[in-house]
Amino acid sequence: MKPAADASLALDTQSGQGAPAARPGGLTPPEKAAVIIGALGAEAAGPLLELMDEAALHAFTAAMSRLRKVDARDVRETIAEFLDALGGYDTTVRGGISQVREVLGPHVNEALLGRLIDSAETPSPENVWKKLAKVGEDALAEFLMSEHPQTAAVILSKLGADHAAKILNRFDPDRARDVVMGITRASSLDPSVIEEIGASVSRELLRGQLGGGARSNPAERVGSILDYTSTELRDHVLGYIETSQPTFAAEVRRKMFTFEDIPARIEPRDATMLMREVDPETLLKAMRHAIDNDSATVDFLLRNISSRMADQMRQDLAEIGRLRRKDGEAAQSEVVATIRALEAAGRLKLTPPEEEH
Repeated sequence: MKPAADASLALDTQSGQGAPAARPGGLTPPEKAAVIIGALGAEAAGPLLELMDEAALHAFTAAMSRLRKVDARDVRETIAEFLDALGGYDTTVRGGISQVREVLGPHVNEALLGRLIDSAETPSPENVWKKLAKVGEDALAEFLMSEHPQTAAVILSKLGADHAAKILNRFDPDRARDVVMGITRASSLDPSVIEEIGASVSRELLRGQLGGGARSNPAERVGSILDYTSTELRDHVLGYIETSQPTFAAEVRRKMFTFEDIPARIEPRDATMLMREVDPETLLKAMRHAIDNDSATVDFLLRNISSRMADQMRQDLAEIGRLRRKDGEAAQSEVVATIRALEAAGRLKLTPPEEEH
């Protein structure tokens, strides 16, 4: 994206009215910021404006509205002043995975952060299994000992037979039996779920080896994975777990959060903020898919925003045709990911799920 070709025109907010603005030294800090944003142009400045909260946008609007035509020379001087001020800071930037975690950690949920880091460390899904194949048998067996048998089964099903057998020999007979039975069912799982299980275990192992903190709860990991799977697959997996381990299945359900949980677990006052944080097209797709499936979530969201905004959304929803199930569920997963990110950033608090009796 390029800045506006003619910076003086880009800032001509009151064309033909009044005299040119004072020299840059006479501008207030908000006005100088408005000059720089105006010089960038609407397209290039878009990502910056999207990061501003409402108070900052009010300040920008007031400053920009006060400006008259600022000529190119004054624009250049304002930008030069900004660059000089920036030069007073230590602008050295560190790289590496630890820095990624430090920068993104406060802003995205752990499940998404893990996937982002894993994608950077492992360019292809095959590398996940290569990485796990290199883990020592004792270390991998100890780790899988406390995992759900189906998780262990998925991992062993992707390793070489000799390697898997050595790990299996380290389990007690009952656990070895459960894992072997799980291996027979692993092939029926969706490939994306298998890859996510492998990536998740790989991350946890690496974190433990680097002293990066405590391991996540197995139910929490399974729940976070199922948050992003299709409804059909989620119900299938939970149904299977409930037949053999109902207590664990109940814990997984408590750790999960899906699009359908929004009315029960999000405060009505947070509905407007959520809807503003999600990409509008994605939100409409998610809501349209919910309408097709008799979801109460749409009613909850429309009930807790302004009537004007709700009427506009109803009109937009009416113009969207029925979506493919895959597209609708992908949009709902993006909404869930946004909610998890807001929760991780402390901007939204999920109400604990009701206990089932």
